[in-house]
Amino acid sequence: MRLAPRGDRAAPVVFRQGATAPFGIRWYGATSLWGHFRNLVSTAIAREAVDARDWMRPLSPEELLRAVAEVLRLRADAPTVLEGLGRPLWVDWVADTGDDRDVSREVGRMVFSEYTVLGDDACEGEGEGERVLPRGDVLLFGGDTAYPVATADEIFRRVLEPWNELLEPTFDPAAPPRLLLAIPGNHDWYDGLDGFGRLFRRTAGDGLRGHGVAEEPRKKDSASRAVGLVARGLHLDELGGTISTIAGVAKTTRALWRGTDEQRRRRLTLLGYEAVQEASYWALPLAPGLDLWGVDRQLGRLDYRQRSFFASRRRHASGDRVWLASPDPAIAFGEPWDVGERILAASGLDLSRDRVLYQCGDMHHYERRVVGESMHVIAGGSGAFLHGTRIVPDPSPAAAAYPSARISRRLALQVPLRLVLGRAGYIMHIVAAVVGGVELAAGGHGLVRFAVTAAVASGAWIWALYAIAGHHRAHPRRVLALAFPFGLALGLLPAGLAFLQVSFGNHLHALTHEPLMILVHAYASALLYGLFLALCALGGLEMQQVFTVLGHPGFKSFVRMRVAPSGTIDAWVIGKDDPLASEGPWLVDRWTWGAPRVGPPEWTARVRTP
Repeated sequence: MRLAPRGDRAAPVVFRQGATAPFGIRWYGATSLWGHFRNLVSTAIAREAVDARDWMRPLSPEELLRAVAEVLRLRADAPTVLEGLGRPLWVDWVADTGDDRDVSREVGRMVFSEYTVLGDDACEGEGEGERVLPRGDVLLFGGDTAYPVATADEIFRRVLEPWNELLEPTFDPAAPPRLLLAIPGNHDWYDGLDGFGRLFRRTAGDGLRGHGVAEEPRKKDSASRAVGLVARGLHLDELGGTISTIAGVAKTTRALWRGTDEQRRRRLTLLGYEAVQEASYWALPLAPGLDLWGVDRQLGRLDYRQRSFFASRRRHASGDRVWLASPDPAIAFGEPWDVGERILAASGLDLSRDRVLYQCGDMHHYERRVVGESMHVIAGGSGAFLHGTRIVPDPSPAAAAYPSARISRRLALQVPLRLVLGRAGYIMHIVAAVVGGVELAAGGHGLVRFAVTAAVASGAWIWALYAIAGHHRAHPRRVLALAFPFGLALGLLPAGLAFLQVSFGNHLHALTHEPLMILVHAYASALLYGLFLALCALGGLEMQQVFTVLGHPGFKSFVRMRVAPSGTIDAWVIGKDDPLASEGPWLVDRWTWGAPRVGPPEWTARVRTP
């Protein structure tokens, strides 16, 4: 497939939604509540120091290299992967993968394709002409394998099943496997790494686990897309997901009551790929002077095991370059991101002083920034709903961003209407209806009780909006200044409707019925909340929640990387605006990082203890 630069071509106005279950998560719908609940439970368990990493024995860099050598058929005594391979290594990076099944399938089609590029887009130093970008020897997952919770079932339904459908026609069990590496994100931890381990952890004992074993993909009928669109439009996915969640909880409860084991998938397999890691974090000697590290911050920060592990690697490594695979950015939307900053500090790295390729997902878009001799790359657009990029002017503009600020602004403006129409689900409507019903009921017991209830509701709304938009505390005063009027409006809205009823009751007969007042209140509250989120995005205060509401399926991408024997990394970012349309994919960005220095490495003199 010939890969042309995307350039500044206009983005489509209409995007195709997936029509094969499982559909994309509606984050303001009933089924997403299960993910939020698992988040709370996982966080509570972690705070009690019950850590799923206790069972792990991370392979030493030398042990992991030997395991990689077995898969990639490297020379056994080579000190690094590239020295044992004898040619450049190709790596495909994906992150935030499993959401809408149809979108996931098209992302897989991009990842498993071979491309050609011309002229300036070929590798640095190789001159003009056409270069082939082959499918990667390594597939590296950057976290959040599936949504809303990366259980074995969700990983299978949203990632492995559609991807294996693409791989199965050309799969040869006798061919050498490719390598599978991964780090977990927060959604992987919501399941305690159970689903993550069933896919990415190597089998117990010696030998490979047999990369040719996979479940039979389901058969689809020709009418499935039409039926799926109707089911999605009627929110039948929410109904079915709610029933499935209740049934799953009942099944687990029954198993606990009877003292039996709950049956789960034993193994997850991606055809043609082999897992080698024994832990959720690892370090791999990749090339002379270059290490590849994968870190795991669980639900907060790196634990003492990892800090000790990576400090030891820093003391014994002979190079000055680190390719750090991280589950969270250190710079997001042009501003420092607290989780990523803690990851860097715990790993003993600094973007401005060290030579680091910091690559991450979590934000569902693509962005590249240069920091000194380091590079910060967000590449989390491999399947999950879109997070737009920074909208407001950036004092230190990113070197590349996909989608652009102009496209992100246009999408953010669509949020209020889509939220009101329930495209993201009806949780906001339901919460507003309950709060409005309580306030109106209090109004039936006197003006004083009505005023007290409205004041309490206003305070609760202000706190909720501040917590939603200010959870990273980047602009607390500005967030509070915006949350205050909107929270006050949400809290006083029932009083306003009651005033309309009293003042104009003869002309507004519909509002004289309390159920209809509650319904009007629910939709008006959803509109106010949508306007609040849109203004947060347009003002640069908060970008995640506004696009969570939108649930946009577009602007998917992955990164194909070529690691030269010297350790220099060439990368091609391959993206598609509408993954379900025929146009694309295109070359979104092209960069090179990590040329070796002349002289001895500098970082070993600055080792920081954990």
